[in-house]
Amino acid sequence: MNYSGYLHLKELLALQNPLTPSDQQDLHDSERLFIVVHQASETLLSQAIADLRHIEAGDCGENCSAYRVDRATHIVHALVGHLELMHRTLEPEDFMRFRDRFGTASGLQSPQFHELFRTTERLTTGNTGRELGVEPLQLLGLSAAIRQWRYTHLKMVEHMIGSLPGSGDTSGLEYLERQLNGTPRCEYADGATAGRPRTHS
Repeated sequence: MNYSGYLHLKELLALQNPLTPSDQQDLHDSERLFIVVHQASETLLSQAIADLRHIEAGDCGENCSAYRVDRATHIVHALVGHLELMHRTLEPEDFMRFRDRFGTASGLQSPQFHELFRTTERLTTGNTGRELGVEPLQLLGLSAAIRQWRYTHLKMVEHMIGSLPGSGDTSGLEYLERQLNGTPRCEYADGATAGRPRTHS
């Protein structure tokens, strides 16, 4: 087996199919970037979800939970980098020119992003995370990474479409702001320090 065969590169690299005609080369390649970033994000998401599922199923000890939450958090930070790549290298004018081609397709429809948000919310509710061997500060880090992703996504959307409605029949920025404000935080993280004795001067 070689590198290409192990990674199924032939099949993988055949999955980027922009709807912009190839004779419009610049716009075609801009749409290709848009597709590549989203496909790469979904692939990374699958790993973060696999790690969090393993924890939630109770199949991890303390050390296992620690490195899996840490890995999921780093993956979310990598997803922030994906958004920044689009923000910096995809011109809003190009995006608006191919946006209508994909109709109502929207990241809002991503099952994996929703699963990441739901799983994180479950782990950060009450003592669930602690009971599964996850340290409160680690879950705080994961929640913070998700909030950073949502904020970066909001700023990218603002850059690309301004106040226009979202492609998934949402209000656009207003909807994303509500989602940002609803990002789960670790409910028991404060309890990690609340029980510590205070020092008095």
